[in-house]
Amino acid sequence: FPFIGLLVIVAIFSIISGDKLWTVNNLKSILNTMIPLCLGGAGMIFVAAQGSTDMSVGSTLAFAGTIAALVSVKYGLYSFVLIALIMGILVGLFNGTMLSKFKVPSLMVTLSMLIALRAIVSYITNGQAVFVDPQILKLNQLQVKLPIFIITIGVMWYLFEYTKIGFFSKCIGENQVVAQFSGVPIKKYKILAFALSGIMAGLVGIFTVGNIGGVSPNMGNFFELQVMTAMFVGGVPVAGGTESRFYKVIVGSLMLAFLQNGLTITRVSAEMSELIQGVILLCVVFFNLVAREKFIKLQAKKEV
Repeated sequence: FPFIGLLVIVAIFSIISGDKLWTVNNLKSILNTMIPLCLGGAGMIFVAAQGSTDMSVGSTLAFAGTIAALVSVKYGLYSFVLIALIMGILVGLFNGTMLSKFKVPSLMVTLSMLIALRAIVSYITNGQAVFVDPQILKLNQLQVKLPIFIITIGVMWYLFEYTKIGFFSKCIGENQVVAQFSGVPIKKYKILAFALSGIMAGLVGIFTVGNIGGVSPNMGNFFELQVMTAMFVGGVPVAGGTESRFYKVIVGSLMLAFLQNGLTITRVSAEMSELIQGVILLCVVFFNLVAREKFIKLQAKKEV
């Protein structure tokens, strides 16, 4: 269904917009929209596969980018990249520890972090934009960003599909009790999942700062919702489990990027654009659930 949805969206906007959709500049715009969504989803899918949620991705992005930008004023470009990734992984480790060690529900701990980190960013920046060294702007160039994106997605794909962390994350989401009695170290892999989500948020923070040319207290607003939308539109189950697949993140990110771009070039208002995206998300999740139920019934009949 996600592949069909992607083809339908591309076909509709290709007809409506004429040749505007396939111009070089517009394709670059679609790619620039898709890259952060896909990177954010590449980390969050480990959390989602376990049946948890990470609402702090947007705030982690802003926090990591802000701290790194302030450090880079004195220590330069390399410190900016390093500090952003470290801040991201620290936030992820905190979220995972609170969930696994202290049994705080993932929604509550990450929602609390969303509010807290956003407040810290506003306090540090005093509600004003902060400009960074021009060298950091080079990170937004497609010839720099694209190779990093491809390598990162390749690594995350391998981790999710071919290593224990991906396999155990899906097992936890399918049935945590069974996974625990099977010897899966639940706490360890929950912390690792949130750490990966955090480091990906830090990477997106690097590209975001490079894109806007500085730090804004509002950067990353609602980014976590966009990432979740991309994942669920792509077919990642809301409850996690073994049906979580990495390619669904990529397909969902492409769908959302083409949808947002198509609505923009066809001059749909911002309010109507949000309404259309919301309706499409509801439809896709509904049809995925219906298809899943029918598949389960079909398998049950075959077994009988």
